[in-house]
Amino acid sequence: MTPDAILALYRWVAADCFRCGRARRHATRLDVISTPSGHIYELHACGHCVLELEEERQIHAERCGAVYRPGTLGA
Repeated sequence: MTPDAILALYRWVAADCFRCGRARRHATRLDVISTPSGHIYELHACGHCVLELEEERQIHAERCGAVYRPGTLGA
């Protein structure tokens, strides 16, 4: 699958990337963190980091003999 096809599987918003620290990038929401004080923070990743994370997922799936399905970060 091409990088553009993988990125098309995600929904994009302007946000800061939790992984590389770049501010106000096209990013996709991966998860939410709730603190004991009740604050809620959304974790986003930019396109560059999403592709790196997807590559890591693919390598892990191959090592484990699992099926790799792109587009499911944060799912």
